Amino acid sequence: MAPGIDEGTGWRTLLGAAIPLLLALSLPSDPGGGRIAQVARELHSRPAPSLARPALRRIPARYSEGEDLRAYVERAAARLDDPQTMYYVSQALEECRTWGATPDEDGDTTVTVISYVDPRQWIRSAAAETLAAPCRGFAGRLIDSRQIFALLQEAARQGEPHARARMLLFRDIAAPKSDVFAQILDLLATGDPAIVRDVGAFLARGEVSWRYGGEEFDARIAAIAWELAACDLGYPCGPTSRGVLTQCAFKGHCDAYRYDEAIARDEDPERMAVAQRLRSDLVYALRRRDWGWLGLAEG
Repeated sequence: MAPGIDEGTGWRTLLGAAIPLLLALSLPSDPGGGRIAQVARELHSRPAPSLARPALRRIPARYSEGEDLRAYVERAAARLDDPQTMYYVSQALEECRTWGATPDEDGDTTVTVISYVDPRQWIRSAAAETLAAPCRGFAGRLIDSRQIFALLQEAARQGEPHARARMLLFRDIAAPKSDVFAQILDLLATGDPAIVRDVGAFLARGEVSWRYGGEEFDARIAAIAWELAACDLGYPCGPTSRGVLTQCAFKGHCDAYRYDEAIARDEDPERMAVAQRLRSDLVYALRRRDWGWLGLAEG
């Protein structure tokens, strides 16, 4: 676990914004994987385009929560020359590496009759099933993490802003963050909530504290505040979002209707109050692009 991130905050940050990629594993490819790997290799051999400013545009290949992700990957395989498609395919595969592991349906089918069902456990199981449902098409297939990373890396190399933000999490934890301030400012200028979430996770990673508006904040508190700021900017954080369902499935916090309510169950109330205050200030600074207040001014 990265220095400066405790167990309560760390697992959320890594789950929502860091990388469940086991890059050393050698695994059989997923459906369409041969095509994906071949395209990634070919594209990586080309010169990277000039990266002026990141451009966000909606594309038909973008997937949504609850969608059949195997069907999405198969549809998108024909458009892997597009960096945004590469990014979204990488995220669909990454998600199914995380949630796709379900009990073997071909295993023991013995029916066990029980006289009492704990409703809390039933709700937790239902949340876990909802998280895994979009990945059912990958049942029995292992997804090659190297393909995920290759697509993410190539999308970032071609300037896709979501991929560039996510690749920050692969930087050497000891490398000065000031080296990428210019890149971070371009990314935050998009106002995209997923980018804000990943950039916030990067800024908190490996730090003990960070200054916002001249005030020193514990990096663990800042990590929470960045997550919640992303919620305010449009990142899915409602009752059916992955974040809330994850809190229900793995932590048992199934009576919360918002992400901040769910994570507050594991946080010290005083620390959570500070995070909530910083959250509002972060959103205000991001909307008016006050990079100096965020501690990101160059020079």
